[in-house]
Amino acid sequence: MKTIYKLFALALFVSAMMSCTEESDLAISRVVSPVVIETEDVSAAQVRATFFELDKSGLLDHTVGIDSIAVPGLSIEVFASGASIGSFTTDGSGAIVIDYAGTKPSEYAGTHKGIAFRIKK
Repeated sequence: MKTIYKLFALALFVSAMMSCTEESDLAISRVVSPVVIETEDVSAAQVRATFFELDKSGLLDHTVGIDSIAVPGLSIEVFASGASIGSFTTDGSGAIVIDYAGTKPSEYAGTHKGIAFRIKK
């Protein structure tokens, strides 16, 4: 009788494993953003957004790690509540300063190395 229960449990396990399939056909293909953003409030109506590219060449070396490199000359379109505030270009340190009245900027869009991105903060 115990053998029947063991066989039943094994058959149930095998059928469960066989019925699990991995789906790779996503409706929207996801691409990793080529940049990361750091924001800080400069004043009550100003935000500084700094854009970085990640250098992962030292990932396996614990003394080096991942380095962030500022992205100068990057064209960015800034949005607040879904509406465009304007287009900006990052300075030599990879930063833009946004003056806003009312709603704080919440989305940043652009293209870097041929990859379009849109970051929501």
